Amino acid sequence: MRTENSNSFSIGIIKKLKPAMGFLLSVVFLNLVMNINYPAVAFDTHNLLKISPEVLILLSLISTAALLGVRFSRLYYLPLTAFVIFLRLFLIGEALIPMYFFRPFNLFLDSQFLPDLIHLLYTTFTFKEFLVFAVFAVALLIGITTGVWISFKTIHSYLTEIQNRRIVAGLAIAALMSIYVLQSGHDHHHKTLFARSFFHRVIEEGDFILHVKGYRERFNKAIDATVKNIERMPSTMDKLERANVFLFFVESYGHTMYADTHHFGKILPTLTRLEKDLFKGGYGVCSTFLNSPAFGGGSSWLAHATLGSGVNLNNQLRYNLLITSAAKTIARFFNGIGYRTISVMPGTQWPWPEGEFFGFQKKYYAWNFDYKGPVYGWSTMPDQYVLDFIFDREIKAQNTLLFIEFILISSHAPFHRQPPYVEDWSKIDNGKIYHDLEVITFPIIWPDLRNASEGYATSINYELRVIVEFINKFIDDDTLIFVLGDHQPNVQITGEKASWSVPMHVISRNRKHLQPFLKRGYAPGLIPNQPLPHQGMETFLPNFLEDFSTPPM
Repeated sequence: MRTENSNSFSIGIIKKLKPAMGFLLSVVFLNLVMNINYPAVAFDTHNLLKISPEVLILLSLISTAALLGVRFSRLYYLPLTAFVIFLRLFLIGEALIPMYFFRPFNLFLDSQFLPDLIHLLYTTFTFKEFLVFAVFAVALLIGITTGVWISFKTIHSYLTEIQNRRIVAGLAIAALMSIYVLQSGHDHHHKTLFARSFFHRVIEEGDFILHVKGYRERFNKAIDATVKNIERMPSTMDKLERANVFLFFVESYGHTMYADTHHFGKILPTLTRLEKDLFKGGYGVCSTFLNSPAFGGGSSWLAHATLGSGVNLNNQLRYNLLITSAAKTIARFFNGIGYRTISVMPGTQWPWPEGEFFGFQKKYYAWNFDYKGPVYGWSTMPDQYVLDFIFDREIKAQNTLLFIEFILISSHAPFHRQPPYVEDWSKIDNGKIYHDLEVITFPIIWPDLRNASEGYATSINYELRVIVEFINKFIDDDTLIFVLGDHQPNVQITGEKASWSVPMHVISRNRKHLQPFLKRGYAPGLIPNQPLPHQGMETFLPNFLEDFSTPPM
């Protein structure tokens, strides 16, 4: 009898412990889902063990549902599950955007870049790696969603018993009340038992969406005021004396190449050699820094459009408003004085109707280059090939003045696969030669760019060499040339205290073309030395129009 009673007692204990263990495991799972820090530079085990305020609120909601006698149903728990998944994805954005773009996450503006992120993964991984990544990501999402659903079901079942509900509700309320008491005494949330709450950030995003109309109206007024000021300026550009103008944007060419001693040590020999080569070719050079509206990639077009419009476009909403406005861009100014305007964008791989706003008469996108060689990471083709192609198609046989904007891409992250320099440009042809040349590789696994400094510096050296060699080999007149970065590279390369500035070089055989820039404080040579803070890119267009146009009498 004692044995039977003992067995019955043990079975009873197990029956009571089993739902409690299921409840506990479900809560721990939800807590891990909320707390896991991805993407992250380092794995923080301590953070995983903190109590998530979101999970406490979820427990309160489920407890309330059980108290009201609500049965476990899809009507109630599908939206709750969807919200948890949304919040988890939101937290990824909260970590990802500052890490790679050095700015706060904005759900309304940044969600539209998801296709670009997928395309970046597709182009920087091999197809096999991308397929494995995609399958893993989908499987993980399905697994987490299923786990959240099962956890809710387990918790709801456990809380249907009034005694369990009272205990859990009491603990949840006590924990929620403790958050303020414990965290108010600390300067940093990681010193407490509780994880950081992100509900306030979700509320902020909702507030932005609700008031986006007001933001649009305010930005439109600022854009209109700037546009009117620029349009009132003289724009004959007669002081160019009928010279061609070439503008080279170099991807990720940032202030860090000069501010960081390691990076500067890598670029200094190249700058010294290229400066001598330019002087031998009869060129004068001066340089400065400009503050870019973009940082780390993913929004290079903000820099291109800011420079070309004279409007500071420091977020995507401003950009979207600009390209639907009546703003007159730099290409349209050149159109007005008889130049043939050309946009060279080898990184644009699908139709881009928005590009019509900028007013270029001819546009070269990736499919227009007849390239037969290999791709290099995100870059569709080497920039040396791009310059050789455009010289052959446009510059060699020009019959009118040219304004050409080059958006160069060989220095695009993740810097792991780079093209070699081809000494004999005549052998480049359609690019097939690159199949026979050794790829320059670095052990960089995107998205971790902490060890990418060497690859990054190498890519910038390549870009500058290609541009200067192109100038010396193929430009034999007074063409006015601008070479500048679009933004700093990833913050993992620059460090979190980096500025948003980029270098700009002005090159021409006609020394009169350099004088306006020297008067504005540009430093002679290829090495800019202006201290922070630097003028914004939006100052370039109005300054250029003022310096190269004779005011009306």
